[in-house]
Order: sequence, then structure tokens, then C-alpha cells
Amino acid sequence: MRPSHKSLDQFLTYKMHRLMKQHDRRISQSYAHGAQLSLAESRVLAAVGTAGALSNSELARRANLDKSQASRGADGLVSRGLVRRAPDEHDGRAVKVTLTAEGERVWRVVIEAARTHYERLFEALSDDEMRVYERLLDKLLLRSDELDEQA
Repeated sequence: MRPSHKSLDQFLTYKMHRLMKQHDRRISQSYAHGAQLSLAESRVLAAVGTAGALSNSELARRANLDKSQASRGADGLVSRGLVRRAPDEHDGRAVKVTLTAEGERVWRVVIEAARTHYERLFEALSDDEMRVYERLLDKLLLRSDELDEQA
């Protein structure tokens, strides 16, 4: 039997959101200090650096941002010469965002900062706990995707 929740702070989703907000705040401070990037810019840079050329909608999805946040993040990176927009070779109406050479260099800094923050946070878990946590989170993400498809 599942427990009854009497207050918001007892919901697992609230706790996950709180954890992510705290993590975002810490990592955003690191990006702002080390690479002079906003959180949206760093997520856009990380998404493009990891996945390669992305359309605006793919960018928003991979960066876990809404389309306007992803667009503003990309705009900031374009103005700094870290990414470029180019027509999609398969769809003349679409645009793809890619890293520049300088963007590749900064992406490596961002990824290393993200890795450091990730490791510091999850050192609280044993290897076994980490495997269980990842498995459970994957199950919840799959279920959340299913619920989105049903909506």
C-alpha cells in the first residue's frame, strides 16, 4: 500500500524537482563563473556538443528547455561565436544548430564542470544504490513518456 501524502514536500516528484533546482543553481553558478554562460546557454551547448547538429525542436527536447528558452540560449551562443545556424540540407525550411571550433572548446569545459557536479552529488550513493536509482529513474521516465503520449 502506498503512503498517503499530507503535504507537498512528501511527494517524490517535489523532492526530485527540489534536487534538480538545487543542482541547476550550483551548476549555473559554475557555468557563469567558468565559461560565462547562462544555464540555458550551457544546456544548448551541451546538447549540440553531445548530439551534433540539431533543429530548434530537437534542441529544446535534448536540452530539456522550452522552445523559447532553447532559442534564446542558441541566440546567445551564436552572438558569441560558439554555435552557428545553417539551413538543414534535408529540409530547406529548417535550420540546424552546430558547434563552432570555439564552441567545441567551451563545450569540453562545460561537460567537465557537469561531470564534476554530477560526481559530487552522487558520491552520497553506493555503487549498488546508484544502479538501483538509475534503473528506477529510467522506469519513471519511460512511464512519464507513456503518459505524455496518452495526453
